[in-house]
Amino acid sequence: MKIVLVGYRATGKSTVGRLLAAKLKIPFWDTDLLVEESLGVPIKEIIAVNGWEFFRAREKEALQKLAQEAAGVIATGGGIVLASENMDLLKRMGVVVWFNAPLEDIIDRLQNDAQIDARRPQFTDGNLVQETVDTLRRRIPLYEKAADFTVYTGGKSTEQVAEEILGIGKRGEFKNPFRGK
Repeated sequence: MKIVLVGYRATGKSTVGRLLAAKLKIPFWDTDLLVEESLGVPIKEIIAVNGWEFFRAREKEALQKLAQEAAGVIATGGGIVLASENMDLLKRMGVVVWFNAPLEDIIDRLQNDAQIDARRPQFTDGNLVQETVDTLRRRIPLYEKAADFTVYTGGKSTEQVAEEILGIGKRGEFKNPFRGK
């Protein structure tokens, strides 16, 4: 079984995903990191040199490779839902959990996290807040469509979000409930 985490950038997918995988004692993968590792450079550089279309193609390849794995937690890039083929694959891979974070939290993290800025480019040269609002407006319906479950992350710690996801599994609400956890 796979737990696939979707949502906008800076919503905590990678951080919570690592914790969740450790608690379940299953592998963790991050599609953004897989793309970076395969090309040997950060996403920001990949996009600067090759463009978004090239990056999205590499992202799709990473997802297709992960589909071959047995069990694990997968943190996806925020735009993974833009391609309908990815959406279909996500649904077949396992349980899809949407990390729905408040706009204020996303903006705060994007503005204050130097690591995010160093690794991920803005989509436009414009205002970060307006870019985020515009992008979320387009993507929220896609996250909703992809999700089997939604976890609202506002006001919650990493531990609380992970425990909420574990609780869903323990209650047997996932199509393939967790075993022994």
